[in-house]
Amino acid sequence: MKLNKKTERLIKRRAAEFKKIYETPNPEVDKIISELRAEATKRPQNMSKEEEIAYILKKADENCDHIEIRKILNVSNT
Repeated sequence: MKLNKKTERLIKRRAAEFKKIYETPNPEVDKIISELRAEATKRPQNMSKEEEIAYILKKADENCDHIEIRKILNVSNT
């Protein structure tokens, strides 16, 4: 399908606007992304969904017991 010239110009102009928005450096966002990447590399790999939830909750609260969380999750799934 061939677009008319007006539509092509509109698409190119909108694409340039979006490119500018997404490629503009934002130090706050870059800092958050770098922290998340650093945290993700420290996390154990190949966890099930329940294990991942338990890991995240345990990291948030050091007094949290991993085994108790798995029991709660298993009960709620059945």
